[in-house]
Amino acid sequence: MSTVKTQPIACTLTPGEAKNRSAWIAALNRDALLSHRREDLMIQLTYAAEARSRVREMVRNEQTCCAFLKFDLSESAHEIRLTITAPAEAREAADTLFALFVADAPESLPAPSACACSAAKIAANEPSGAKAAGAAAMTLSTGALACGACCVLPFTLPATLIASTGSLLSSFVHMHFWMTALSVLAVAGAWGWLGWQVRRTGKRPAFSTLAMMTASSLFMTISVLWPLIEKPLIRALGA
Repeated sequence: MSTVKTQPIACTLTPGEAKNRSAWIAALNRDALLSHRREDLMIQLTYAAEARSRVREMVRNEQTCCAFLKFDLSESAHEIRLTITAPAEAREAADTLFALFVADAPESLPAPSACACSAAKIAANEPSGAKAAGAAAMTLSTGALACGACCVLPFTLPATLIASTGSLLSSFVHMHFWMTALSVLAVAGAWGWLGWQVRRTGKRPAFSTLAMMTASSLFMTISVLWPLIEKPLIRALGA
């Protein structure tokens, strides 16, 4: 008859060592914890990529003192994700066990519950303010393109409509230079700010933000090249 040897549900650290361990993990959380999510006997922790070596060190230490817990690391260029799973035998102690790994977590992080999964994922994947920068660049580049388009409208609108809107169209045409200059500054600034934030936080911008920035860059380019495009376009419309 064979017996299955199971790991004891207990930490092997002395009280002094346990205190130092708690302080060390709390410091790691303050510096690098991006999000955390709890599901029954599992907790998932996402850290900034800059803390990669510290997270690995924590896993090595925890595997030594708490061998009954299962640790799984998933690493990418922008973040490192740690999944800790407790055995069914440790269900009653799971809350206490997992509380250590979220000690001193920033207050802005989502609570460790299933309902916060989507918010945690979004927060971890995009620098804050990225959409605002993209929206500002999009607004100015679209405005610059619209001002340029006003140069062509007189050749495509009925004469009666031109008579009633001519002064308004003229004012938009005169604004084209300044709107184009502002859009160049906004788009260049938004790309620079976004790149700096990605490098600083290790977070990826959302696809919608990248799409907005790409469209802004396209509109800005058309606005800058508008003096070269305007005459051929007018000739084509008049043909």
